[in-house]
Amino acid sequence: MDHFDYENAASVKRLNSLEGIQFDGRAYALYDPNFKINTILTINFQIQTFAHDGLILWIGDPQPESSFTVEIQNRQLIARAVVDGQPFSVRTDFVKNRLCDGIWHCVQVRLDGSLLTMKVDKRQFTKTEPRVNSIDMRGPLFIAGYSDKYSPPYLSVRSKTFFVGNLRSLRINDQQVDWLAPRNSGLAAATPEFHRYTTTAAAATSNFRPFMNSPANIRRAFETTTFRASSVSHGRKFP
Repeated sequence: MDHFDYENAASVKRLNSLEGIQFDGRAYALYDPNFKINTILTINFQIQTFAHDGLILWIGDPQPESSFTVEIQNRQLIARAVVDGQPFSVRTDFVKNRLCDGIWHCVQVRLDGSLLTMKVDKRQFTKTEPRVNSIDMRGPLFIAGYSDKYSPPYLSVRSKTFFVGNLRSLRINDQQVDWLAPRNSGLAAATPEFHRYTTTAAAATSNFRPFMNSPANIRRAFETTTFRASSVSHGRKFP
């Protein structure tokens, strides 16, 4: 079935599978509508951004109140797990724009029961929550934002903006995410479904800051995809 509304089409600059994709703060990808975390979750990716805030990844399970979030907040990278209403998180302690400097940074996030670990380049950050014994979480896994059908609570997501920047080399539980594979290729479980979060209230211009190695600057050929238009959510801010 066709997942997209061609009457409300928009373009996104796709790089090759190695370089990943560039998000503009209005687009998001649905990786899996029914993703499951059974005690262990491992996420690897590389990130390039100038943005000081933005949601990178979110998994929400409303019953019980559980979620997993990776986001940038006030120029720091944060990984946060909420298990049965009990939150615990790790965050970087970088000085100024150490993370949001437009340079590629390598990130690994691992949730293993009560232990949450995050590595950013050569720095490692850990947190143990002894009140968490096991994790059984199921819900949609979104990348760079989420559908307007959802309203993550403050306990789960603190950033009020979607991700602006580049993501590449994304692996979820050792499954490589292929941004360009057709969804009927047999790789649908590892191929995100792209959507667009639109609003008539958004400004006509954006403060999106281009990267020197973006397709527009290096004249790399890019493909065009389409996004499903949706109504705006209250309180959502766009660049």
